[in-house]
Amino acid sequence: MARQRSEGRVRPDPLVSPEAYTRRQVLVDRRFQLKYAVGLALGGASLCAAFGGAVWLALHQARETLGPESQATLQGTETTVLVLTAFMALVMSLVLSLVGLLVSHRVAGPMRVLRGQLRRLAEGGFPRWRPLRSHDELRDVFAEFHATVDALRRREHEELAAVESVLATGTGDDGRTTLTSLAATKRARLDGLEDG
Repeated sequence: MARQRSEGRVRPDPLVSPEAYTRRQVLVDRRFQLKYAVGLALGGASLCAAFGGAVWLALHQARETLGPESQATLQGTETTVLVLTAFMALVMSLVLSLVGLLVSHRVAGPMRVLRGQLRRLAEGGFPRWRPLRSHDELRDVFAEFHATVDALRRREHEELAAVESVLATGTGDDGRTTLTSLAATKRARLDGLEDG
């Protein structure tokens, strides 16, 4: 939980980083976001161009079958269709690229946070929880990751308590048995990781 209630007051959870939770940077993962936005823009522009081209081709064929008096009128209409098609393709590509940037930001931002937390975990520490913004995606992934890290943290506390208990009472037979059991558990875990 990001906050804990104590005696009617809300106090911040020490596991949550105090940094600001808003990202002012639109391009968080430049490569991913630009690829996504450009793909949407090209797709939208292609659809507009295909539709406009079909309309222009229909007008062109109609102009060739009609008499000379209608041909001048339809020729102006063909030009209008080409201009409108180019304009709509441009507008569609701009709008879709903007939508692509905004949507991809909702994925790239959480992935950036997750990469930082994974890096911290790989360095041997436990990451500070940083809640996602209300409109971010990947909430299920974050919940699963946080549950996994909490389980790791609990296990580390249990193992530390066992070691501290042995150190406090001395290294008799009970202490040796506890340490041997702890070492066997860790070995089994590591062997499982190496096999899988």
